[in-house]
This record gives sequence, C-alpha cells and structure tokens, in this order.
Amino acid sequence: MSRTLILLALIACLAACASTPQRDLEVERLEASLSALESDASLGSLAPAERLKARQAVAALRAAEKRDRPAQLYLAERRLEIARVAAQAELAQQQLAQLERERDRILLEATRRDAERNRIEAEKLRLQSLARAEEAARAMDEARAARAESELSSAEAEAARRLAEAQAAEAELAKREAELAGAAADSLRIQLESMTSRRDARGEVMTLSGDAFASGQADLRPEARANLSRVIDFVQSAGASPVLIEGHTDNRGSANLNQALSQRRAEAVRDALIEEGVDPGRLTAVGRGKDQPVADNDTAEGRSRNRRVEIVINRGR
Repeated sequence: MSRTLILLALIACLAACASTPQRDLEVERLEASLSALESDASLGSLAPAERLKARQAVAALRAAEKRDRPAQLYLAERRLEIARVAAQAELAQQQLAQLERERDRILLEATRRDAERNRIEAEKLRLQSLARAEEAARAMDEARAARAESELSSAEAEAARRLAEAQAAEAELAKREAELAGAAADSLRIQLESMTSRRDARGEVMTLSGDAFASGQADLRPEARANLSRVIDFVQSAGASPVLIEGHTDNRGSANLNQALSQRRAEAVRDALIEEGVDPGRLTAVGRGKDQPVADNDTAEGRSRNRRVEIVINRGR
C-alpha cells in the first residue's frame, strides 16, 4: 500500500514539473541587461535605434528554434553591446559639446577682459607709479591667499606654491612693463620734441608716429597730447593755409578695421589741434588705412613706420 502511494506521489510530481514552463535564463539575462541600460539615468534616452534593434534581437532569441538559438544568442548579445556602446558614445559627444560651449564662453570672457584692459591702459600710464605699488600689493595679497589655501590640505600645497611663484613672476613682469612704459613715454616725448618737417609733392609734411597712440586705439597717449608743441607751431606757422591730416596703418587686420582706425586717429589729432587754438576750418582729417605704406610691412620696423599720422600743409593754396 505504501509503495503505491509513493509511486502515485512521484507520478503527480513529475506531471506538475512537466506542466510548469521552463525559464529561458539567457533571454532573462539579456532582457535584464537591456532594462538596466534603458533605466540608466545617463544612457537610457540615448541611441534609441540601437536599443530597438537590441530588443528585437532578444525577442527573436526568445522565439528561435533550438537549432537557431546559438546564432540568435550571439546576435542578441552583440546588439545589446552595440546599443550600450552607441549610448556611451552619444553621451560622450554631448559631454564634448558641453565642454566646447564652456571653452567658447571662457574665450569670450577673456576677449571681453582684454578689451577692458585696453580701455584703461591710458589711465594706468598716468598713474604708473601708483599702479606699480598697487600691483605689487595685490600680488602679495594673492600670494598670501594662495598660501592660506595650501594649508587646507597637503595635496594642494604644491599647487599653491606654484601659484605663488607665478604671481610673483606676474608682479615682476608688471613692474618691468611699467618701467618699459615709462621709458617708452620718455622716448615718445623726446621724439615729439625733435620732430621736423619735410617737403614732398603734397607740400610740407610733419609725421606723427603710431607710438603716439595706444596699441589698437585712436586716443592720443597723455604724453603725446602734452607734447604737441612742434606740430602746433608747424601748423600755426602756415597762417591760413589748409591742413590735411592723414591717418595710416600697417597691413595687420582687415581693410575695414584699418580704415576706421586710421580715420579715428586722424580725427584725434585734428581735435587736439582745435583744442590748442587752430582754426577748425583749416583742418581736414582723412583715414588712408593700409593702402599707402612707406616701408615694408613684412618687418616689425617697417610696420612701425607705416603706423603714422601725417600733417600736410600746402602753402601754395
């Protein structure tokens, strides 16, 4: 009797196992990997076409005949890996684009700051002694701040030391630049005081070098503005003769930019002469741009000679 019961229980168990569908572990593994990829906060929305192909490949594996399963399994695994790699590549592209936008923003900000430095250059020359002292104090303050930050961790100590050295070098460079600026100002003053006129086909000509202006700017340097006596005497000595003021540049930069700069520099000289009492009706300011060089633009010396303002008097008119 007990043997019969045991046999019946065994038969019932086998029947139950036969009626329970077997799990497809390979399909479940691939579906789990695909679901993990799609739920990934960074990658889940990327490479939709590749993810669709991967899901289709997994579905094909589930429906494949036994003889086709190895090939379908290989294909599904490759499709899933391709989807993952494609999503990672797309994410990398997005991150690269973001970095490029940040780089452009930094470059734009650097350009804006460069323009601001140029704007205050004339004022810095006037206050060069004070500026040197303030720059040195600022460098010392920044060095102290860098050293204080370096104490926060040993890992930052080396970086802080290098920063302090760079700031000290910057302060020294600023000091040297200020000294050079002072020397340049003295040189400009001597140059203006020793100017002479010459005669050419246009009449009598006196040339004001480009050193009278800040780099890329149209305003006369304070040193030039304060030492125009030679030019004023030259113009006033011609009585009522008309005066042509011609601005010239070198060939660096676009034609439109050079034309505008030469015109503004000629007008700056004209305005300075008017402020010194020269009759405005005698003065005409014209920008010639880069079209009338007097020296070779391929050398720094030649370009320096080409950056000039010429005051032309035709006493015969």
